[in-house]
Amino acid sequence: MKYFKLVGYWLIICCFICPAVSSAQTEVPWKFIGSTQDESSAYNFYYYKIAQVNAAKHRYASLIELSIQGDANYFDMQGTYLIRIDKWDDSPNRFDGMEIRCTSGNPAAAVFYVFNDALWVRSNYKWGGVYVKAAHLVYSPLTDGNYGQTTTEPTGFLAKTGDYGLKCDFDGNRFFRLPFNDINGFTYNSEGISLGQPLKQSVLSINGKGMPNRDFIYITRDSISAQADIFSNYKGGTDTQNGILGYGVRPMSKAWQIWEKGYHADWVNLFHVGVNGDIGIGTMNPTAKLAVNGTVLAKRVKVSVAAAEWPDFVFSKTYTLPSLQEVENYISQHQHLPDMPAAAEVAKDGHDLGEMNRKLLQKVEELTLYIIDLQKRIATLEQRSN
Repeated sequence: MKYFKLVGYWLIICCFICPAVSSAQTEVPWKFIGSTQDESSAYNFYYYKIAQVNAAKHRYASLIELSIQGDANYFDMQGTYLIRIDKWDDSPNRFDGMEIRCTSGNPAAAVFYVFNDALWVRSNYKWGGVYVKAAHLVYSPLTDGNYGQTTTEPTGFLAKTGDYGLKCDFDGNRFFRLPFNDINGFTYNSEGISLGQPLKQSVLSINGKGMPNRDFIYITRDSISAQADIFSNYKGGTDTQNGILGYGVRPMSKAWQIWEKGYHADWVNLFHVGVNGDIGIGTMNPTAKLAVNGTVLAKRVKVSVAAAEWPDFVFSKTYTLPSLQEVENYISQHQHLPDMPAAAEVAKDGHDLGEMNRKLLQKVEELTLYIIDLQKRIATLEQRSN
């Protein structure tokens, strides 16, 4: 007997304390709103007001499904959307929140116009109809048959979308475009794809949420050119190179480049590959296939030279060896050896490593011939003295 009394008291409390929740939850089955276009010769698109603030003290917690059924001859002229509308009864003249997402079909099948107290929709395709169903907790924001059917586009709206989902924060006057999948299955995001909380506005951002000192990657794309950059941020409390490495295609510079900032106080170019294939390390203006602005350390450097260019010709019987007097006269006049570049020329244009080795070997071979000749002279003098 006590058990039944307790149950009775509980029911009475629920009815008096939570009357709205216990009695006001309603569901509206699929309902035809109207045609996608009028019957005039122009077949103008219709605009429909599907939701609004019906009363200042109404509280909304509604899920509305809206379906655009365009021409049935085509597979991509239909779309179904889920709309969430929230409003507290202390917000007399506006909604508090709204979210619009395409749940099936073509996200571009409709255009939505968001006001702080109403939601309008227009089909993007003709020869069909617009349908709605809903589930409401407490009151309904549906326009109850008065859909304001018109062929004039609404004005003064706060946000508009014809593909992206939309999340609306009317309290903060903020509107966020949400990702969507098109009819081909491709995913689009208005600010780029984010894996984790994005720290940069980019096409792709990879980061761990709540981990500000961890590495992340983001890709940016210039909206007015073909510039595309990838940034790898390496952050850590013990990382001496705490900074950003940037690399990407720079069509405006006609190059693919790598930059660094962090170890250096400002952005410094580390690597440059021009469209002509010239590579620069430490320089963005390479004038050869490989230009290095700094020291090159290698265990071995191999330079290929054609056999005919190698100075073995010095030992040919047809080679004319300059006399030492000729060499002396040349040195007196030019202050460097014959067939060798002057200091000013090397300072300006550098020197060819392979060519310089070839010329140095030629001088060594010429010196060898001078020494051989000198040795013969010495031997002749020694014979005479004996």
